[in-house]
Amino acid sequence: MDRERILWAALAAGATIGAGMAARQGAAAVWRRTRDEEPPQDVADRRNSWQGLLAWAAVSGFCVAFARVVGQGAVSGAWRKAIGRQPPA
Repeated sequence: MDRERILWAALAAGATIGAGMAARQGAAAVWRRTRDEEPPQDVADRRNSWQGLLAWAAVSGFCVAFARVVGQGAVSGAWRKAIGRQPPA
């Protein structure tokens, strides 16, 4: 693997992981503010309803996936601007 591919892999992974973590924390903060409760975490906890668990899974999953796409797109755009060509495949 050449240096350019290694650099791209590191940048893309960092953006994806960072965006996903930030999105999950943001989704949890919005959940707390709108529902006045912590997001459900434990499926075995009888206090959690299936509706709440599924809603949290859908909301957090969407937010994380969207943030990862945006994060990787931003890094890809920065790469094209800095290097002058598409990132390695």
